Amino acid sequence: YQDHKHTLAATLSNSIKKDFFYSRVRNFNDCRMSALFSDNIPETVYDNLIESVKKNLGPLFKYLNFRKKALGIKELHFYDTYVPIITDVNFHMPYEEAVDVVVSAMASLGDEYCRVLAEGLLGGWVDRYENRGKRSGAYSSGCYDSPPYILLNYDEHNLNSLYTLIHEAGHSMHSYYSRKYQPYVDHDYTIFAAEVASTFNEDLLSRYLLKVYKDNPKMKAYILTREIDNIRATLFRQTMFAEFEQITHAIVEAHDPLTLEVMTEKYHKLLQTYFGDSLVLDPVLSLEYLRIPHFYSAFYVYKYATGVSAAIALADKVVKEGEAARQAYLDFLKLGGSKFPLDELLDAGIDMRSPETIERAVAHFGDLVDRLIEMQ
Repeated sequence: YQDHKHTLAATLSNSIKKDFFYSRVRNFNDCRMSALFSDNIPETVYDNLIESVKKNLGPLFKYLNFRKKALGIKELHFYDTYVPIITDVNFHMPYEEAVDVVVSAMASLGDEYCRVLAEGLLGGWVDRYENRGKRSGAYSSGCYDSPPYILLNYDEHNLNSLYTLIHEAGHSMHSYYSRKYQPYVDHDYTIFAAEVASTFNEDLLSRYLLKVYKDNPKMKAYILTREIDNIRATLFRQTMFAEFEQITHAIVEAHDPLTLEVMTEKYHKLLQTYFGDSLVLDPVLSLEYLRIPHFYSAFYVYKYATGVSAAIALADKVVKEGEAARQAYLDFLKLGGSKFPLDELLDAGIDMRSPETIERAVAHFGDLVDRLIEMQ
């Protein structure tokens, strides 16, 4: 990326100019308004996300300082955030057992949800294992009159495979309900809503596993660390990316030059804000923006941050408030694309127009960090 920085910067700059051109042609005030229009998302939702996260960076700094101490190093670099704190965790779970765990973790959603889920995961929904010529990763797919198929590369020795299974199962159950209760024209839900359903399932799995392994400190610490790092990457990191998109588009909209030097300077300042003194900012880290493919689909990454925040809040409601919250969440899954996503979440009991949901997610992150630190 260092060797190709001028080419990559020119490519990204012109992609942003393209966004500006299309927003003006369609009579929008700016690029962000153009991008948020199709989901009917007010710009205040975007602003609330950035402001709420930036005001509550303390738990992130606390975790990074703990990570440095746990790894036994004097300086924490960005690449150190990928090093596992807990190693050599003994995990083995065949696929059929994993389905049992997934169903047990989702018990809060009731018998019907769990029955359909179990029948699908053990029936014809899932292409389970690695195979010659098969692509990596995982996804949920299908069409209106097909089952909500899942492509998976399940590894029974890897806890992440269990999380991937329940994540994709969240998408597929969302599809199952939306196709069952909506006509074809309204069944397809937006990414904004989709990220909620999958992350909701992961949250319930973590809560379930922390109870199962309550007498196994090493596994409990491993699960806590995994959950913390997942929220760190999804909430804090994606919000930083969202702010970078806002800054770079504003420069182009002001008819100022968006050069390699300008983008690098802006990104470096964001790194200083979002990591503070808890991380050593190596010079090459300021070029990281050159390798983020999402920046070519502008104003998209914020949905990861809002999605995980809404999922945490909804999981908390379902676990603590019982039947009414459960039914509201199931009704949310049944809406498909029949309403705008913010209105669907409002029906489920979450108002994303308020900063409260984001602040709740940051508080949840802080609680997980405190629990991990107390174990050491």
